[in-house]
Amino acid sequence: QAYRMVGTEDVRLFCNGYYAEVIIMNPFTLEIIFSLSSRVNPDWISALYVLKPHTCKDDVVLGLTTTGTVKVWTLEQRDYGPTDNPVYENESKQIRCLNALTMACCSQHQRTVLIVCSKCWQIYDAGDFSALCTVYAPRGVRWLGGEFLAPDRVLIWTDDGKGYLYKLPANSIVENKNFHKQAEDGDVPYLYSLLSVSSNTHLYCSPAIRFYESLQHGKILIRGDSEGAINIWKIPELSPAQLSVIKENDSHKKLAGLSPFVCTSLSKAWESMKPNPVGILNQLDCENVPNIKLTASIYLAGQSRLVIGRQDGSIVIIPATQTVMLQLLHGNHQHYKDWPPHQILVGHNGRVNCLLYPHHMHSRYDKSHLLSGGVDFAICLWDLYAGTLLHRFCVHAGEITQLLVPPNTCANPRILKCICSVASDHSVTLLSLSERKCVVLASRHLFPVVTIKWRPLDDFMIVGCSDATVYVWQMETGIY
Repeated sequence: QAYRMVGTEDVRLFCNGYYAEVIIMNPFTLEIIFSLSSRVNPDWISALYVLKPHTCKDDVVLGLTTTGTVKVWTLEQRDYGPTDNPVYENESKQIRCLNALTMACCSQHQRTVLIVCSKCWQIYDAGDFSALCTVYAPRGVRWLGGEFLAPDRVLIWTDDGKGYLYKLPANSIVENKNFHKQAEDGDVPYLYSLLSVSSNTHLYCSPAIRFYESLQHGKILIRGDSEGAINIWKIPELSPAQLSVIKENDSHKKLAGLSPFVCTSLSKAWESMKPNPVGILNQLDCENVPNIKLTASIYLAGQSRLVIGRQDGSIVIIPATQTVMLQLLHGNHQHYKDWPPHQILVGHNGRVNCLLYPHHMHSRYDKSHLLSGGVDFAICLWDLYAGTLLHRFCVHAGEITQLLVPPNTCANPRILKCICSVASDHSVTLLSLSERKCVVLASRHLFPVVTIKWRPLDDFMIVGCSDATVYVWQMETGIY
């Protein structure tokens, strides 16, 4: 969270994560200024909120650990300077809230706190941190975050990109005479509006969602997803009388969704450009042949060449500087038929997924070696200068998704001549470029591989999968 602390003009970043401290950093230099630590039940801080109380001259930091311990730090100005001594909490209390995602305090009166977990969201009294109301997520839905719209209303968003607007019950509203009392029967948070999009496009990950108050549009909710789409909703400002009418009329109706007033995407932006932007390989296009999609690319800085993999399995190598001249600068070179000169490598049966020039990573690799991985389960080793296929590795049972280089500190000299490949069949291999064969085949992963880490001095390759499992392989023996 970015926050301007009392008595200073600079903004500070309050950072929490998979550690027990709250780190306060300078956003421009990323220098750690000081940290907040815990004496009682130290644990990872999962949610954080910084505020300036109306009745206090000091800043207050609210933190919540993964195991449900609320921490309160009161920061005095003497704590703001660089120091090696951590600032410890002033208060600590255990509540029934595990693995919280976000925490927000009502800005109007700062008496109520919204805590959002994946399965439920809750309103707490900031005075004694007693729970006032709880709403559980519908089946198949996970809460992702939330904010106060007003002292009596909250906005909660989900991992499928929808926003839920709730009216709080009387016992959760500070101005109400029934605040902090036992809730009456039927007096529960009321869902009065739903923010959603009409398309049902499958997303690779949860959308990024932010609540923002703008001068022009008021309160808005912004959503960006993995398809490059941006949606913006204007939060409706409803009076208590309008809410009562909605509650009466919608008691027997299905809740209708409110559509965003802005819907755009990267694809729409490209399509709206007139004339269309120039393609890097437009000089190779033929009138009678449909354009071939570009699927992978890598820039060879030392040689000023651009290597591009295409949908049909071909790899095109072109001089980067001359290509830019052709597309952007006028001159006699635009009248040459075969300018700039290019090289085409043909060896894959289908789309080229990834490219690797290992000499970029470390000088121990041959300058002439280029590697490509394709949808045909193969990894091709090329000679850049001769334009020939040196070897074709066929050890995977799925399309190649990544090509990596082991670190230079590997204790085994044999591994230093290898590259690492990852495929869609959940396998990982170490391929020796000098021996032209597979050195290690790690193929017992049950789920897709998402990350590769190394313990080079211990001769370990660590494979992380999408189900959060981790496999540790010994590179010399291929045993895990």
